[in-house]
Amino acid sequence: MMQIRDLTLPYSTIPHEGIAYSVCVDYNHISRYRNLRQVVHLPNSSDRYITLETVNPFSSNLEVQYHEVTLQEENRLDLIANKYLGSATYSWVIAYFNEIEDGYTVREGQIIIIPKNITSLLSKGEILAPVTALKLNLGEE
Repeated sequence: MMQIRDLTLPYSTIPHEGIAYSVCVDYNHISRYRNLRQVVHLPNSSDRYITLETVNPFSSNLEVQYHEVTLQEENRLDLIANKYLGSATYSWVIAYFNEIEDGYTVREGQIIIIPKNITSLLSKGEILAPVTALKLNLGEE
């Protein structure tokens, strides 16, 4: 089994005078942006750019297999997903496990991680595990 790294670890701060950090205002339970850190590029300029740092709260203990991308499979996660997971629609799973942000870019010779069993994603504590309504943090009225 391979432990996928937990991306919820504390953020690092880039020491650069053109970047400032702030925190979104917490509107109790109604803000989906609460607790996310803002990164502001050129904070004192009218051309400033503000974005949110988002975390990926998922980690996995699934059994995985490794695959070396062939020339025919280059940039075709759909072909790989169909071969290993039974459907091209699961290409997002391979992209997730391999931190492929655009969902497609893989090169010939690249070794990628593929879950051995797609239904394991629905197991307790895994990525697609069902969450009961009582566990959702919906706040108060």
